Amino acid sequence: MGVGEIHTIDEAPIVREMQGLIGPLTGDEAALVRALTPADLSRGEMVQHLFQLADLVATVRRDEATADYVYAIAPEWDDSIELLVLAAAISTAVERHDLARAA
Repeated sequence: MGVGEIHTIDEAPIVREMQGLIGPLTGDEAALVRALTPADLSRGEMVQHLFQLADLVATVRRDEATADYVYAIAPEWDDSIELLVLAAAISTAVERHDLARAA
């Protein structure tokens, strides 16, 4: 990339890698992938990270409550993807329990 060139979010290397693994990403999914990808991963760490991201995107696609939580928290998240998924699962389970209890 030359001076003054700008990559769109879909052109980011991590987004291209994810699309190679799981197919096209929505704009929100691409932003999520970028937000959760540290710049300083080794090649081995990057491979593991890609598979964790693929699992996360699959979870977000199938569970709207988890998606809401993950999209709200991800921009400020600075821990592992596993902990993000666990936090989302706990949060949505508590929310579902509270809703069932209120009904």
